[in-house]
Amino acid sequence: MPYSRDEIVSAVLRLYEEVIQHPYMDEDVLILPPPNGWDIISIKGKNEAVLDLLRHLPYLHIEDPYKRLLIHWETVPICYCSPDNHNIAEEIYPLPAHCVYLTRSLDREGTALILDTNEGTLTEYTHVGTNIIIPDEEYEALPESEKWKAHRTTRATELLDSWRRKYEKLVWTVLPNPLGRPQTGRFYSRVRSKAEEERLLQQDLLEPCHVQDDDPSKHAVDIYNTYLRHGWPDHFDKERCRVELLQLEKSWNEGQRRLMDKMNPDAGLFD
Repeated sequence: MPYSRDEIVSAVLRLYEEVIQHPYMDEDVLILPPPNGWDIISIKGKNEAVLDLLRHLPYLHIEDPYKRLLIHWETVPICYCSPDNHNIAEEIYPLPAHCVYLTRSLDREGTALILDTNEGTLTEYTHVGTNIIIPDEEYEALPESEKWKAHRTTRATELLDSWRRKYEKLVWTVLPNPLGRPQTGRFYSRVRSKAEEERLLQQDLLEPCHVQDDDPSKHAVDIYNTYLRHGWPDHFDKERCRVELLQLEKSWNEGQRRLMDKMNPDAGLFD
């Protein structure tokens, strides 16, 4: 299937519309382009196909330049219609004129989604190499500027729809961060394998889940059950769920601190 600007714009919009249903974001962070597209696009060195796409994409945007919206683990969407956009990813790892970053990583484990307008694909580039699809020795032999091409690549609309469904089915959730730093949200996944993920995505009805207290997924399951108690998806009380999730995160923080203090009783001496 060839590249289609309109199909990618629609797929990005569907993903963003799903993400803003979660208590993490307010609906007004989603901004839509005017009929003729955004007047200003803050990027250089791209061909007309990329610029045309960026002029017509919806974006997630907050006014505070020091806050970062999260849509995946250590991953933030890039808002090209904002004059405040500073895409450090392009400066460090520049891409060809027909390719553009849709997301960038906040840290080493984040995912940079790279759109290729020649092929209509998205590449999931990570610094830790989670998605490398060639042998290690071949990867290390590649020039630095070519290494992103060795990561998993998927039809753009297919990948964007996959992310959307994971949020819809609460396989993924993103919550407000009570600390407010280093980013405004916290990302959780309640699966530990691809097979488990596929099973959950096939479920028609979301039902409460129960695990043992010592299960590593316990916190993610508690988050999932909180969503369901507040009516997700059809009768969702977003604000009440937000309040409970924030309290759940605060309790989790306190539990982690107690655990750290128990493991390192001298840590309190440096507070």
